[in-house]
This record gives sequence, structure tokens and C-alpha cells, in this order.
Amino acid sequence: MHFVNAMPRKSRDSFFIALLWLLVTVAMPLHSLAQEAPFVRDVFQQINKQRSTSRLRPCTYNKKLEKAAQFHAEWMARNRKMEHLEEQATTFEQQKNCNHHPINRAINAKYIAWDDVFRAETNATGAVVHPKDGANERIGEIIAAGWNAGHPATQTTTIVTGWMNSPGHRKEILTKHYKEMGIGVACTPDAKDTFWCVMFGDPIK
Repeated sequence: MHFVNAMPRKSRDSFFIALLWLLVTVAMPLHSLAQEAPFVRDVFQQINKQRSTSRLRPCTYNKKLEKAAQFHAEWMARNRKMEHLEEQATTFEQQKNCNHHPINRAINAKYIAWDDVFRAETNATGAVVHPKDGANERIGEIIAAGWNAGHPATQTTTIVTGWMNSPGHRKEILTKHYKEMGIGVACTPDAKDTFWCVMFGDPIK
């Protein structure tokens, strides 16, 4: 059994660009931070300002994308690693329920349905999963980590400026067809490190 990588070729590089910022230390426990917090709104507004400056339509805020982004921010904080890909599925059932890829996390957050973006076929080796046409354009993700980081409120301008100075992250932020976004942020149990995740989406009508 094998699974086809659903990550689009044209954005694969941006998915794997690591952004690291050293920030001020302020103690904070690991848990879902209040997503209505001013620092989350600040990042949302700064990203939309960058889109508007480039004559792109601002994204609306989506709670399901926020949930998917928060899944991943907390996974990065628990594992102390800044990566886009979580554990790989090894069975068909796992593939339908895992958080491996940003698309999987969007499915688990009920932003999109599995059948909307994947199709499965059975051959002599078992089930094979393929992305449907256009599936790879539905979801985008950017991440950031701050080792010895402080409260997210101290990080917003540095984080967004860093993303805009990184060609891969800038490309995701300025992708024309994205219409929605959600933001997740989490800290490690010892309060030293902060992890950010922003997920973009183009909803299926």
C-alpha cells in the first residue's frame, strides 16, 4: 500500500522553508491560546495588509482553518520541531484520519471533506490514494518557531516581516486564490519556545 504525496510541486519548496526567530522570553504554558487574542488579530490584519498592498483581496477569518492551524502549532510545540509534515500514515484507514499533511488537518477540522480532495482505487498491492484535480490548490500553510520565545504579543511584526522576506512564505501569503485563513499558536511546557501556524484555504463550493 502506498499514498501519493498530495503536496503541490509549485509550493513544495515554500512548505519546507524553515523560518526561525529568536524572541524575548516570557513564561507561558502549553495549551491552546485564546484565538480571539489581540496578537492573533494583529497577525491576521498584517497578513491582509500585505495582500491588500499587492492588490489582492483580503482573506476572511475561518474558525475551521484556525482549528487545523492550532492542531499543528500544538504538535510542533509538543515535539519541539518546526515541520509541515506530521507522522506518515501506513494504512488506508490511518490516511483518512491522520494529520500528516496540511490537507489532512483541514479535513479533520471539517474545512473540506476527504472525498472532495482524494480518490482511492484498489489494485494488486492494495488501496492507492490520489489527489483529485485541483486538490493541491485548496490549502496552503506557513509556520514559524521562536526558540527561547516570549509571549506571542511581542512577536507579531517580527514574524510577519520574516515571512514576507522569505520568498516561499511570501508566495503563500500572496497566493491570489486563497480566500480564508486561520491562525494557531502554542508554546512548549517549559515556556521557552513558541510555534506559529497559519493555514490558508480556497473553499470548495
